[in-house]
Amino acid sequence: MSKYIVCVFDEKEKAYHGARALLELEDEGSVAIYESAIIAKQADGTVRVEDAEEEGPIGVFTGMFLGSLIGMFAGPAGMALGAVVGSTGGLIADASRAGVNDDFLMDVSAVLIPGKYAIVAEITEGWTVPLDTRIEDLGGVVFRKWRIDVEDAQIERDIEANKREMEELEEEWNHASDEAKEKIASKIADVKKKLQAFDDRIKAKADSMAKEIDAKIEKIDKQIAKASGDFKKKLEKARVDFKADYAQRSEKLKQAGHLAAEALK
Repeated sequence: MSKYIVCVFDEKEKAYHGARALLELEDEGSVAIYESAIIAKQADGTVRVEDAEEEGPIGVFTGMFLGSLIGMFAGPAGMALGAVVGSTGGLIADASRAGVNDDFLMDVSAVLIPGKYAIVAEITEGWTVPLDTRIEDLGGVVFRKWRIDVEDAQIERDIEANKREMEELEEEWNHASDEAKEKIASKIADVKKKLQAFDDRIKAKADSMAKEIDAKIEKIDKQIAKASGDFKKKLEKARVDFKADYAQRSEKLKQAGHLAAEALK
């Protein structure tokens, strides 16, 4: 599967040198880059995107996950940036949606302080040493984290919870007085709005996932053509894993969509 890398530098020029080194590794067939950006941590703690490498429909300004991750490096103040950079569905993402945990964010944030620059990217790599060597030669520090997608299962759980809440409210409405029924009806309407929002979110998520997997498969096929040895085998396995993961996640979204549709009848 893919992983996030964050390479932190003291100077903007070194960050750009680091980005070129990453692209050179891709040209050599040592890594596959799916999304990437150079960011700057500003004096007020916010994050500015300096530059971005776009690959088809999952470039940093249309992909959801890297933008979400970038926004979180600024804490609450940066969440708006994450929503803009990762604009799919217009949703503000949290750590689980970006596919990382709090420990990773804390480790990076301890080094990515105001005045520093970083390369943030989602990649597949053969070995860690080539990237580490080039980045460390430039005075940079590399952080890595496997990307784990858990949002799909969370959507299904949230819909199930709202569905149960509405069933309870409807049962309560059946036994309530006329005066109480109006208040309960208002609560039912609120739950329906939430379920409709989930339904819209599922459709947007399914669309973004389809674009993401198509772009990743296209990129990984290009890298397979130029790779050799163990890394070529790793890329071929990653291709299989991406497709299997996409099929599994798509099924979860379908199940969540069925739950939402049943609840909205």
